[in-house]
Amino acid sequence: MCVVAQDCVDADPCTTDTCIDGVCQNGPRDDDADGFPPLACGGTDCNDLNPKVFPGSPEICTDAADNDCNGVADCSDPACLLAPTCGCVPKPGGESCANGEDDDCDTIVDCFDNDCLGTPACGCKPSEALDCENGFDDDCDGSIDCDDPDCFSSTACSCQALTEFCSDGADEDCDLLVDCADPDCFGIFPCACQPPGTPEVCTGGIDEDCDKLVDCADPSCIVSPACQNCTAEICDDGKDNNCDNKIDCADPACFFSPNCAPKPEVCNNGLDDDNDTLVDCQDPDCANNPICILQQANCLSPKLIPGTGQYTGDTTGNVSETKGVCGGDAGEAVFYFVLNQPSRVHLDSIGTSFDSTLYVRTGKCNSGKEIGCDDDSAGVTWSAKLDFTLLYPGTYYVFLDGYTVDPELGANEGPFVLNVEIEPNPKEKCDDGLDNDGDVYVDCADPDCASIGICATCLNGGPGKPEFGVAACTNGIDDDCDGASDCADEDCSASDYYVTECCDGQDENGNMIPDDFNCRCASNDDCPSGQVCYTHTAYACGIPCTQYFGDICPFVAAGSYCNPATNQCEF
Repeated sequence: MCVVAQDCVDADPCTTDTCIDGVCQNGPRDDDADGFPPLACGGTDCNDLNPKVFPGSPEICTDAADNDCNGVADCSDPACLLAPTCGCVPKPGGESCANGEDDDCDTIVDCFDNDCLGTPACGCKPSEALDCENGFDDDCDGSIDCDDPDCFSSTACSCQALTEFCSDGADEDCDLLVDCADPDCFGIFPCACQPPGTPEVCTGGIDEDCDKLVDCADPSCIVSPACQNCTAEICDDGKDNNCDNKIDCADPACFFSPNCAPKPEVCNNGLDDDNDTLVDCQDPDCANNPICILQQANCLSPKLIPGTGQYTGDTTGNVSETKGVCGGDAGEAVFYFVLNQPSRVHLDSIGTSFDSTLYVRTGKCNSGKEIGCDDDSAGVTWSAKLDFTLLYPGTYYVFLDGYTVDPELGANEGPFVLNVEIEPNPKEKCDDGLDNDGDVYVDCADPDCASIGICATCLNGGPGKPEFGVAACTNGIDDDCDGASDCADEDCSASDYYVTECCDGQDENGNMIPDDFNCRCASNDDCPSGQVCYTHTAYACGIPCTQYFGDICPFVAAGSYCNPATNQCEF
C-alpha cells in the first residue's frame, strides 16, 4: 500500500516511482514523457529532458538540438539539407564586399573574396598619410606605416629624423630595428667590437677581433678545445653548428646574416618575421590584423559564445599554439563564454570534418587551469564531447583542436562544428551525488531536497543536512545521507592538496594550521572565527590568504591569486 509517491521510491535510478490507487508503480524512467527511456538507462533517448528529442522525431532545423538522435543537429543533419534556414542561396549581384556576409556562397567573406579586389570597399587608398600606425600597406605601394613616404611628416613618424640611442631598448628612429640590431649603431658602443688585432676568445659570445665571426664560428678558434668538431654557424638549418648552444638567428654569429634581419610580422606567411619567436597570429603585432581576427585561431582573438547554439568555422592553416592533455597537435579554434550564474554546460564537436579534441580552461586563455579534455567520446566518429554538470560564474575558454598531424596525411584540420548547450541555474536532482544547482549542497544536504524521496527521512527520521564544520565532521553521523561520515565524507576532506588533514580541528600534518582547507563551506557562516570561506575557488574554510607568509593560492587552486580585497584566492 502507498499514499504518496515518496512511499514508492526504490533504489533504481532508472525507474519512475508513482503511487496509483494505493499501489506502487515503478515504471521505466522517462523524464520528458516522450515514450523513450534515456541512454543512461538502456534506452534510446539522447536527451531525456527534451520531449522533442527521441529516435524518429522530426528534425527541427533551428533549435540546436539533435531531435532525431542521429548524432547531428540542425543544418548538419541531412534532413535539413533543403530547409530554408540551411544551405546558402547566392544573392543577386554576388559578393557585396562590405556587409560581413558570404553573399555568393563561396565561403569567403567581403574583402577576403577575390571578387572584391579593386572595389571601393576593398581597394587601395590613395595615400597612407592618415593610417601610419595600423601595420598595413594601405595604399598598396609596398611600404608600411613610417616606411611609407606618405607618413614621413606624420606625428607618429616624426622620429624618423632622430638618432638611434643604441642601448636603451627603444626604436628612436622608427625603423623597427632596436639598438645593436639597427645599422645606425654598427661601430658605436656598446655595439662596436674591440679594436682590430684583439684575438678571439672563442667562448665569450663576443666578436673580439671584429671579423663578424663569433667564437667557434671564427676560423681563429678552430684549434680551441671549446670548438672541436664545430663548424661555422649556418643561419638557416636549425642546428647549432658552432657549438655555442645558440641556433640560427639566435646565434650572435648570425647577427649580420641577411635572413636574420628583423622585419615587421606579416601575419599569414608561417614565418617569424620579426624574430620574436612568435609566428603570424601568435604574435601580438597581429592582434588587430583582419586575418587573425577572422580565424579565431588563438588566444589573441577568441570568439565569444553568447549562449546555446551551433558555431562553425575552419581551422585549415591555423598554427598549433597549444594543446590539451588529451591531444591537440594541429591548429585550433578558440572560443570563450562568460557565466554570470551557475550553469550546466555541454560541448561537442559532432559534425566536424576531422579528428577533433575539445578542452576547456578557466580564468586565462593561455595559462588557465584545464578543467576538461576529450578526444573521441561523443559517440560519433572522431567527435569529442565535454559535459560539465555545473560550472560556477566566470570566464571559460573552449579550444576545438585537431588531434594530431599525420606525417603522411597531414594535419587534422578543416571545417568544424561546435555545439554548445548552456543551462543557467539547473535544479538539484537529489540522487546523483552532484551539486546540480551550484549552491555547494549535494543531494540530501541541499534544502531543495529536504522533502523529496529518501532525503525527507534519511537522518533519524528527518531530512538530511550539510556535513559542514568540525562538529558535523566529528560526530560519527552521516549528516548528509551520502553514505559517508566524518573524515570519510568529501565535505570533511575537501582539499586535494592537504590530503593528510581532515576537518576535525586538529593539525595532522604539523604545519601549525588545523584542517588546511578541508572543511567544506558555502559562506563565511560555515567557518570558524578568523577564517573565511574561499567561495571563488575551493569552497572550503581557510585563514585569509593575506595572512600567509608565502603565496598559498597555488595550493588552494592552481592559477589563482590572492585578492587582498576579499582575503581569498580568485581567478
